[in-house]
Amino acid sequence: MTIDWDEKKALLQEPNIAQVTQLCDELMEKKPGSTVPYIDPVHDEDECRIVTLQVSPGKGTESGFVSHNNDDEAARRATQIYELAELDPRYVMPWNAYPWVRDTGSPSALSVQEKTDGLRPFRQFLKINSRVSAIIAHGTDASTFLTLYEKTYHAALKNNGIKIYKATALGGRAFAVSDTKQEEILTKNVEIYKDAMQRAGIQHL
Repeated sequence: MTIDWDEKKALLQEPNIAQVTQLCDELMEKKPGSTVPYIDPVHDEDECRIVTLQVSPGKGTESGFVSHNNDDEAARRATQIYELAELDPRYVMPWNAYPWVRDTGSPSALSVQEKTDGLRPFRQFLKINSRVSAIIAHGTDASTFLTLYEKTYHAALKNNGIKIYKATALGGRAFAVSDTKQEEILTKNVEIYKDAMQRAGIQHL
């Protein structure tokens, strides 16, 4: 299936994603010359119940989007998870702890500064997606970012009824294991998503 990214760009101002698009634009303005990939307009800021938090934009975001339709292993796994959990993408929205595209050759782990830079954007992102009841943190860095977020804002997410799930990263070393082990990790991820869906009262497709 070939994705027409220009067609997606034309949808970025639609009411279901316009505020998130605006946030991405503002973040780019704050760091002149930087790129923040837009969120794929298949997602919906009014319907969003689950946030999937990755660490930073991967190489698939060359499309200009954070999307499970991108051409990289993490995106393909996200698609698999959505299909296996029977999750309609409009109920979920991806975000990156550090939303800007990092330089090629940056260490895979985020620096303290990068995590700190990502705090306010994430807070704004959660204000837009005000009906979120679960955050699925993919990878250790995403989890430590959430801990830092709670410390910084003295806001336990669970006080807002948000449950944090810790899952493996969807690409890279997490899946550099045998096929059997990969299957196990994938199954575990699907279970996490199903649990989050049940909590949010999301119907399976």
